[in-house]
Amino acid sequence: MIREHDQWSKLGAEHLGEHNIAWALKMESFGVGVPGEGPMILMKSIMNDYWADVPTKTLDWPAQKVDVVMSKLYWCWVAWLDATHYEISEGEEE
Repeated sequence: MIREHDQWSKLGAEHLGEHNIAWALKMESFGVGVPGEGPMILMKSIMNDYWADVPTKTLDWPAQKVDVVMSKLYWCWVAWLDATHYEISEGEEE
């Protein structure tokens, strides 16, 4: 999904794992075919898993857990940008 990784998107891919990334790709083939919908659905799932669906809220996450969650969300954002704006950034480099 991501053509050119940076440090944080690589870390996000590691934390997400192949299964979650494959799921995001699968979501791209369902729905209405909007580019980037797979990464956005995955981002919503991550937010639900860590915040919305958690029965007891915690305010004292260790830095490592914050890094894991943020890298996953960052991966989703970069994958969405790659799906929706890659041609623009390619044109700007020329």
